[in-house]
Amino acid sequence: MRTDRGVDRWTGALGVALVVMLPVLLWLGRGMTFFADEWAFIESRSLGDPGTWLPPHNEHWSTLPILVYRALVESVGLVSYIPYLAVVVGLHGLIVVLLFLVVRRVSGPIVALGASIILLAFGSGFENLFWGFQIGYLGATVAWLAALLALDRRDPLGRAAVAVFLLLGLATAGIALAFFVAVAVETWLRGRARELLVAIGVPGGIFLVWFVAFGRFGVTTRSPLSVGALLDVPGAIVRGLGNAGGAITGVGPTLGLLAAAAIAAWAAFRLWRDRSLSPRFVGAIAGTVTLYALIGLTRGNQFAGFVDYTRYTYVASILLIVGLSALVGWVDVPAPGRPRLAGLAIAGGLLAVALVYNIRLLVAGRELFLGRAAMTRALVTVALERPLPPSTDPDRTLILVPSPTSLERIVAAYGSPLGDSILPGAVQAIPSGVLAEARRRLAEGAELPR
Repeated sequence: MRTDRGVDRWTGALGVALVVMLPVLLWLGRGMTFFADEWAFIESRSLGDPGTWLPPHNEHWSTLPILVYRALVESVGLVSYIPYLAVVVGLHGLIVVLLFLVVRRVSGPIVALGASIILLAFGSGFENLFWGFQIGYLGATVAWLAALLALDRRDPLGRAAVAVFLLLGLATAGIALAFFVAVAVETWLRGRARELLVAIGVPGGIFLVWFVAFGRFGVTTRSPLSVGALLDVPGAIVRGLGNAGGAITGVGPTLGLLAAAAIAAWAAFRLWRDRSLSPRFVGAIAGTVTLYALIGLTRGNQFAGFVDYTRYTYVASILLIVGLSALVGWVDVPAPGRPRLAGLAIAGGLLAVALVYNIRLLVAGRELFLGRAAMTRALVTVALERPLPPSTDPDRTLILVPSPTSLERIVAAYGSPLGDSILPGAVQAIPSGVLAEARRRLAEGAELPR
């Protein structure tokens, strides 16, 4: 495995892209607010009550996101969403940097820079860029990429770091199970299973203890061992691979299936020719399959399109990028001349296609989250109005936000999310139709779509 270290023009180009794009992402998030699952952390978790740190959120072990999120709630309150998005954007930027380092070690700076630039403006994963709750998925991804860098070390410090990063990931979000499988498979194929037994076994054992004590009570959607759940797995895997393939190439999910098939054919050819495949490639593919298998087992029956959520595409695409970089191997900087110009033109064209596709999705994702922000603020507005409609149960949750009673207590303690103290002009007026719909839901008690 080759390395390309030092601050060079490729690293400098990435630095410039980060300085330009990260503020743009934060700017695109202006006017948004707390949505759905975030209110569970706001309402039910507490820094002062350790008993709220370990119970799962749905199926996820979320101790670290709970602590970070509650620290934000206690320090800045709910009067601005910008600090929450700043953490999301910062974690995304860290992921881009770590991806650059991981890919550069196996494929060189050209491939690393191209992959990082695509990820930097990754509209295919816009949920993880505009939703403060997604610090869990982002944090778990950071931990995995850091574990890969530590895995390349062959000393006790590296082994200890692998264990620490895997454990941090598992305590951050359920998707870390896919990352855990990726590292375990790569370790086994590299012939280092005995060397890293403790580094992998300790975090895995701690997770099992947590799951038996707490986590199993969070799996409530259906039995993951039911026939229906098992039948959902193959379709979830195929669709997920198509989504990831289409996201990183810019061809979309339908043609993304062809991209995924082409990758599989290329891997089969390499296996036939070389009699082996890169352990990192195999591990990354195993992690991607695990990710979508878990989604199919636990969530696939909730409604059509659940597998297509961009939060999953973001994670699967990074897994696929890491795997592809290992499959490609080292790409040298071409010598000056016509071949170099032709190669750069082709690479630039492919990069442009992927960027245009993802930037369009980034803009569409902003509009979607602004619509969610309008409904959230409408529900908060009508829930805080007094008197409440006679048919309203003040203790009944409004799904996207807590009950009127809880909201009254939360706003009194942490401030109102109806405005933004940092960017007050960014908050759009609530459309009258959205307010009317919120009043109808408050009075009638209809379940709200997620």
